[in-house]
This record gives sequence, structure tokens and C-alpha cells, in this order.
Amino acid sequence: METVAEWDRAFRVWHYSVSYRQLLLRSLTEESPSRVDVLFSNVRFLHGATEWEQLEISVDPDFRAPGSPAFHDVPGKWFVLNGGAGYLHATHCQWHEDDGNAMTPSRFGPLKRTD
Repeated sequence: METVAEWDRAFRVWHYSVSYRQLLLRSLTEESPSRVDVLFSNVRFLHGATEWEQLEISVDPDFRAPGSPAFHDVPGKWFVLNGGAGYLHATHCQWHEDDGNAMTPSRFGPLKRTD
């Protein structure tokens, strides 16, 4: 398992689009003046909480989620959140930190209800 990114700050599900299969996790805290957006693209399977006290994202090529399809011929990989407390199958994970707030649009483009 390879750690991709980690933050010691709270995150929550900010946006999910079924049609575009996008999941946006956002961290806005009073302790930090910055905002962090984490975007997962082409999400095909998702299991996790809606809020996280901290966030560690790892990629595990051998991970198999209970009850999930095999995804043998589907592009993507398993992203494991906080050591297995959550997980999802997606093609991409990217993040951006800026000085935005809850009303500032995401760097990842116009996502409904994110501005």
C-alpha cells in the first residue's frame, strides 16, 4: 500500500455527482486559513463516512472491497481512506490547497453547489 497524501485536519463530503462520477472532499477549518479540495474522478464504488477528523489516502493494488464488483476490465484503482475506514474505486485523485472559503469556486471547475 502506497500513501498518496495525508492531512491532519477535518474533511467532509462536499459534492458528489452521479452523472460525472465525481467526489469532492473539502477541508475548511477555523484553525487554518487555507482550504483543501480533494477530487476523485470516475468513481465506480464508494464506501465511507461523510466526515473525517483527518484524512490519509493510500493506493492498494491488492485491495478488495467486501461486496464490490471485481472491476477487472475497468480503468481505475482502489483508494483506501484512513487505513480502510473508507475506500473507493476511481481513476484519479487530485488535490489543491488555496485561500478560498466555502463560497469560493473549486479549482476543479464548475461543480454544482460548490460555489
